[in-house]
Amino acid sequence: MKPIVAVLCPMPMEFEAVEKAFGKFGELIEDVFEEKKFDISGLDIILARCGVGKTLAAAKTQKIIQLYEPDHIFVCGVAGAIAQELNVFDVFIPDRVVHGDVRFGSVYNPTDVTESGLSLFAGKSGFSQNAFLPQRLNAPYKSGTLATIDFFAEEQEKIFLENQFNAACIDMESASVAQIATLWNIAFTVIRTISDNRQHTQGDFEINAPKACDISAQVLLELLKKI
Repeated sequence: MKPIVAVLCPMPMEFEAVEKAFGKFGELIEDVFEEKKFDISGLDIILARCGVGKTLAAAKTQKIIQLYEPDHIFVCGVAGAIAQELNVFDVFIPDRVVHGDVRFGSVYNPTDVTESGLSLFAGKSGFSQNAFLPQRLNAPYKSGTLATIDFFAEEQEKIFLENQFNAACIDMESASVAQIATLWNIAFTVIRTISDNRQHTQGDFEINAPKACDISAQVLLELLKKI
């Protein structure tokens, strides 16, 4: 039986970049928030658009896991840089994923997906020590902490995330996908290409994002060969 791999892409442009990289049209299995099935590199791949933000990403992840029982879950797309040394079109594969915006009143309450002390997210023995690490797939790309938030960050949020977590970049989905993957003991990898650096604005994102999506899709193809 071939391994089953799920690839989640939040935005249509991310989904379309992966499909283009696969070089063929998949079998459509879900019309709303697309899901397509591919046979690539000896793997059964479910490519799914999960939508933007934590809630939609979490809901789609849960559905994909229950329907298809994947052995590995990827998130593939773009991210915004916090670290000054990250440049546009750098590939970033985090070894730590955190929720960057979980607060109760004025008190910050961090939920650290890969280092949480909660037994609910500990996973099976050794999971938190190896499941998120880029070294598991010999991924020779930049790494560090990715923080997931539910809004487009301005400078004050970037300063906070840098100080609180040493976050190198941000997205809007990965932590929620990681949390559910951990619950189900499923290996999880994030592939994010930087679409806007620390000084850039949303306008820069719109210009750079299509190429960044294509870069992430090509990296995905390479890492799929190592599953």
